[in-house]
Amino acid sequence: SCQPCQTAEKLQPIGGASTLEGSVAELAKELAAMRTELTKLAAGQANVQGAVAEVREGVSSLLGSKGARSPMNRQTSPSPTAGKPQEPKMLNPPVAPPEVRPPPDGNSLSPAHEDDDLKRCETKASNVSKKPSMCGPDPEEEQAALRVMLCEAETYEESERRRKEALRNKCKFVSDYIKTMDCFQFEMWLDTLMGAIIAINAIFIGIQMDHDDGTTMWLCFDSLFSIIFITEISIKVRLHGFCGHFCGKTRASNIFDASLVFIDLCSLILVIGFPDVAESEMKDVPAASLFRIIRLLKLARLLRLLRSEVFKDLLSMIQGMMGGFPTLIWSMVLFFLVVYVMSLLFKEFFGKHPVDQVYEYFNTVPRSMLTTFRCAFGDCSSAGGMPIFEHVQDHYGAFFSVFYCLFVFTLTVGLMNVIAAIFVESTMTAANAMEFAKKDARMRDVCLWNTRMTALVRLLVRQDGSLQLSGNISDNAQNVSNLVVDNSVIDAIVKTEEGCQALLDLDLGMGDHPYLSDILDADNVGTCKIPEFIDGIRRLRGDPRRSDIVCVDLMVRVLQRQ
Repeated sequence: SCQPCQTAEKLQPIGGASTLEGSVAELAKELAAMRTELTKLAAGQANVQGAVAEVREGVSSLLGSKGARSPMNRQTSPSPTAGKPQEPKMLNPPVAPPEVRPPPDGNSLSPAHEDDDLKRCETKASNVSKKPSMCGPDPEEEQAALRVMLCEAETYEESERRRKEALRNKCKFVSDYIKTMDCFQFEMWLDTLMGAIIAINAIFIGIQMDHDDGTTMWLCFDSLFSIIFITEISIKVRLHGFCGHFCGKTRASNIFDASLVFIDLCSLILVIGFPDVAESEMKDVPAASLFRIIRLLKLARLLRLLRSEVFKDLLSMIQGMMGGFPTLIWSMVLFFLVVYVMSLLFKEFFGKHPVDQVYEYFNTVPRSMLTTFRCAFGDCSSAGGMPIFEHVQDHYGAFFSVFYCLFVFTLTVGLMNVIAAIFVESTMTAANAMEFAKKDARMRDVCLWNTRMTALVRLLVRQDGSLQLSGNISDNAQNVSNLVVDNSVIDAIVKTEEGCQALLDLDLGMGDHPYLSDILDADNVGTCKIPEFIDGIRRLRGDPRRSDIVCVDLMVRVLQRQ
């Protein structure tokens, strides 16, 4: 309830003068308390106004707008009590308590209403301090945002520049590498690429044989592979020339590959240009199946993959088989002679009388040879699955059964094992001969020797440090020849990766590397000259020979005579 109502309620029980005096005294105390509250409220309003003035000054100083008043010359904001002169601005200026006047309706202010007014003033002051300026954004914030935008743009442009530069450097490196490659390196790179394409083509042929429905897709793939193979032959003819490609060292494989490409091209032209002839008229002709089989000759290109180092073991097995192929041919001749002689005997014994389950398998020499061949490998049964010599036992007696057992045992245990042993021996001999030929070719490779020894000499000079080379090492050949290195220098270069690989390329095993300095130090003085180092490496290459022992024996005999 309001204050007048409370006063009226208090005045209702008045019954005498003493009671009236007491009520007046209570009203006087309440008016004094209300005056005190109003004084505090005025002081709070003055503080809020001072804070609002400070906020306005701060915003004006940050904006730096034209025509703004200087803080030194600025006066404090006028107080609500207009008409009185104002003092210079202070943080909390003292404000005299205003005169308390009742509202026009005669009601006095309640403390609850005073608290609400104070809260509204504080909220308004805080909102004023947080409200952005209407003159524009903060210049410092604009500069910071501009700086962030420029930095991000510069970072993105720098990353793009580096990416394009890296791509340009990669392209330049590939271009320079291709330009610096010699003919052999480029051909090896091309053969590696074509090997992968040939393998893909072989897989495609297998898929095509199962799913070829005559659609254009398969024809497009065939045309693509044919164009790739024709392009490869054109590039190689451009590199080596026509005579160099088809009349050089690899003329056999090149002619064979060109023949396969030509056959494939002819088949492709026939399918594209004359589809009716290829499909309708030749459908039931044997030449059509022969034509499809000829297309499988493209798989022979897989043999070119054997040039890669990955297929080294497979190539060794194939070369071993090819080396033992003459032995295999003579083994077949021997086996054919044995089967032929035994088939004649069986024809004479079992091909004259019409015995059921026996006569039809030995009535002619070719049929008798086939049956004898089958019996030699354990498949001596009739069409119904019964053993033939069971019927021979019933009609001709046990003698022929024993004769058959001796024949199978001699052929299986004796002849087959001898043929297998001779074939394995010839295969190993051929493989060893090819390995020896490869090693001999490495020993005679002048380029390999020069490059690896130059690398070792360069490591010795660099590790020793006493000789400063100017220009190429060939220009300082005399100084390098007179250089004497310590055994520790040789031990140091042997432990490096480059030196170890160079010695391995020269066929010096890992077991000789730790003792190389002692081996080359012939006079046991702890040093070694560069010519002695080169000569020692040359003598250490290859397998031990009888001439090495004979040479040492002759030198010992000369020393004994002295």
